[in-house]
Amino acid sequence: MYVVATAGHVDHGKSTLVTALTGMEPDRWEEEKRRGLTIDLGFVWTTLPSGRDVAFVDVPGHERFMGNMLAGVGPSPV
Repeated sequence: MYVVATAGHVDHGKSTLVTALTGMEPDRWEEEKRRGLTIDLGFVWTTLPSGRDVAFVDVPGHERFMGNMLAGVGPSPV
């Protein structure tokens, strides 16, 4: 399984991209949906035409949630 973590500034379309690629919404909390921004890590997945699974970690982009962002991308190899 491949694991892909998003990274980028707030409102640059990380969650929108992940939703477009997987058909799954990574923002789960009502507050995230109400405010239109990711607060906590979101996890979604898809299967490629080759049969290979890909998991996405969608991380917050707002500076207030930097701790959550670092928790999501910290384990990812660069």
